[in-house]
Amino acid sequence: MAGDERTTGLSVRDTDRVRTLTLARPDALNAFNEALYDAVTEALHDAAADPTVAVVLLTGEGRAFSAGTDLLEMGERITNPDFVPGEHGFLGLVDALAGFDKPLVLAINGLGLGIGMTIIGFADLVFMADDARLKCPFTSLGVAPEAASSYLLPRLVGRQNAAWALLSSEWITAREAHEMGLVWRLCTPMELQQVAGEHAARLA
Repeated sequence: MAGDERTTGLSVRDTDRVRTLTLARPDALNAFNEALYDAVTEALHDAAADPTVAVVLLTGEGRAFSAGTDLLEMGERITNPDFVPGEHGFLGLVDALAGFDKPLVLAINGLGLGIGMTIIGFADLVFMADDARLKCPFTSLGVAPEAASSYLLPRLVGRQNAAWALLSSEWITAREAHEMGLVWRLCTPMELQQVAGEHAARLA
């Protein structure tokens, strides 16, 4: 199980064979720092190995699902020669997602940028609040798409929808995400957690 929420930024809860992982850095819009990358990676490994867990549900706390990689920590990583990276980091999380062999359900409760959007390519079912938005900011930052998204998203939504999502750096509304097949079902913000949880329990 993941460690203390105050240090890892991750809350873990088990109900009806569903393990709910809640990204819990709301003041940072649930951006992934090294501690959170490690915590989610270890939580996925733990869930995969735990016979009492049948399904994992991933969501966020506050007004964001995840704002992607923590750019403040990234700046420190570049400028501070004494910076200590995490045990798993971004690549460890991608490997854990790729190897996860149980249903992964997402409840996207708010803004999803970077890995907060590309993680959809690894999920089995995705629910999204109807006021949430998604964005792949890669071209605006001058970097390549991450997390196998240039392979996974075309398979999920088709080549042209994926090209627009990955290359435009434009916001994608919940309605647009649903229409192109990025998400399975839209919910009101108040209903999101209940609906996603009920479907996860049904799968479990």
